[in-house]
Amino acid sequence: MFSWSAFAAAQVLIDCETLYYLINREYPVHRFFHSFLGAAAAGLAAAVLFLVVVRASVAGFPRLIAPLTASSAARGELSPLGVLLGGLAGGLSHPFLDGIMHPDVRPFMPWSDHNPFLGLIGLAPLHLACLGAALFGAVCVPLWRRRSAITRP
Repeated sequence: MFSWSAFAAAQVLIDCETLYYLINREYPVHRFFHSFLGAAAAGLAAAVLFLVVVRASVAGFPRLIAPLTASSAARGELSPLGVLLGGLAGGLSHPFLDGIMHPDVRPFMPWSDHNPFLGLIGLAPLHLACLGAALFGAVCVPLWRRRSAITRP
């Protein structure tokens, strides 16, 4: 069980820190939440907030939400364990991925200012990998939906 929604929520929550510092023109823009310690806290916070919103939605709109929870994928999206795993995975992957291309990321802060991930992959191959992942998703998601629609009773 894994919640991709909680994964995405953690990513967005972490980048709110960057947005704040960009708007205020304060460098470095990647600070506490771009460390593994801060990202774990942000991932947990995103998971808890996500669960609160889901529980409130289920309580407030049971007829609307009940059909959405029929599939096993939806149950993973809404289960506490799936949400917790998704939030933590989203949080903990963020400093690693941003650390590859941003020189101000300090993934091991407060213990170290060193970023061993910087330049691990060149910028052009990194962008090509992102493009490839997007194309892969664009092909696989419709196929998965089609397969899911066929297997439903």
